[in-house]
Amino acid sequence: MQHLSTESPHPATPPAAGGLAHTQRSPRKLGLIPLVCVMYLVVSGGAYGLEDAVRMAGPRLTLLLCLVVPITLSLPTALMAAELTALMPVEGGFYFWVKEALGPFAGFAEAYLTILYTAVDMAIYPVLFAGYLSFIMPLGPAGQIAIGVALVWLAGGLNFLGVRPVGMASIILAAILVSPFAILVMVGLPRLVHFAMPTPPLFGTDPWGALAAGLTVVIWNFSGWENLSVVSAEIENPRRNYLRAILIAMPIIVAGYVLPLAVSVSGATTAADWGTGSFSHVGSAIGGRALGGALAIGGAVMSFAVFEAAMLWVSRMPFVLAREGYLSPPLAQLWSTTATPGKSILLCCIVFTLLVPVGFVALVVLDVFFYMAALSLELFALLRLRKLMPDRTGMFTISGGSIGLALIVTLPIVTWAATFGLAISAGVAKKDFILAIALGAFVWPAYSICRRRYGGPPAIDVPPTSLIE
Repeated sequence: MQHLSTESPHPATPPAAGGLAHTQRSPRKLGLIPLVCVMYLVVSGGAYGLEDAVRMAGPRLTLLLCLVVPITLSLPTALMAAELTALMPVEGGFYFWVKEALGPFAGFAEAYLTILYTAVDMAIYPVLFAGYLSFIMPLGPAGQIAIGVALVWLAGGLNFLGVRPVGMASIILAAILVSPFAILVMVGLPRLVHFAMPTPPLFGTDPWGALAAGLTVVIWNFSGWENLSVVSAEIENPRRNYLRAILIAMPIIVAGYVLPLAVSVSGATTAADWGTGSFSHVGSAIGGRALGGALAIGGAVMSFAVFEAAMLWVSRMPFVLAREGYLSPPLAQLWSTTATPGKSILLCCIVFTLLVPVGFVALVVLDVFFYMAALSLELFALLRLRKLMPDRTGMFTISGGSIGLALIVTLPIVTWAATFGLAISAGVAKKDFILAIALGAFVWPAYSICRRRYGGPPAIDVPPTSLIE
């Protein structure tokens, strides 16, 4: 494997992209403030989704996890993303980090796991949308599934037409939708000032199951710091601004989870009735029906907004892999009228539709397992690229020497390992965890089948120095 030069003046062009390098990029780039706001949406978007962690792990343990996970998972992941984005600010981000550091199979595995977790992750938002909408408009299970499926195809239809959410409009919309949580915290300030520890114990009768289930949901809420590396070549000065955006966004995101949660569970005597929409019930209790409705509407509209925007890049994953020679060539075709990968979008809509009836908790278990497996490859790529590319002059590099690097790599993996308690738990998530392991283990057969059927990435003679700007 050839080493990458950090001094090349050439524009970022991923190797072996099967034509992807010729894709036009917008001359407009994402500045620091928009980057912070988009990063907030990618990682968080508000405290929506934490409710099931409260039900499964209890309020005390959920609060504790919301304080611990940012240190053991979010911070290491974010620093890894900042270092590797500074080193390789290329379109495709983490896929090319892993492929360059660990080889073609590892690159495929990264893409395979990414497709699995993004497919599952995208199916979560229609479930949340229907759940929050049911607070305003009572819906049975069949009605919630129908609403979720309708959201999938509405978002897919907008993408078929070539609709591109404008960055500033998304930022303004997100600010409007998250504002009910700010009101919840202000109205519930006395609960924070006189915080009363919830009465349910830290661990119940199934401590490993509670820890693993709660941690899985909390990880889902605090992950995704490296996702914007996929468009790092379209970020203004990514070598500097990616890190700066992380330093601004992280405390905002942590506060955005901890403060509304603390207000909501202060003095709680039970968590059995918690689930999707519970923040709306708390809002109604302390701020009246208007605040409860605002939180429900915010959850529903935010779910749609995040889903529709995320469809833009998620639907490009089959498109990119088709150009890399791993999937059917028609998936790499663009519609002549809208320049969108229509067949790739259609495939994604079908997959998301099939996943909607699965339910929130099962989807989160699958999502986190695949995401953490992909993140582990990225962490090993961090180690490998330190050896392949030791010259980091003028670039951000994680400090602390070998001990600091070891902590960055091991803390997220140890955090993930704690979720393996689902495998020995008697809870409903056990079968979902076993299914995740089975699907993850299918990566090698999938790699063999895709290479044999479609040929894999073509051999290239272009030196990979073209990776670095």
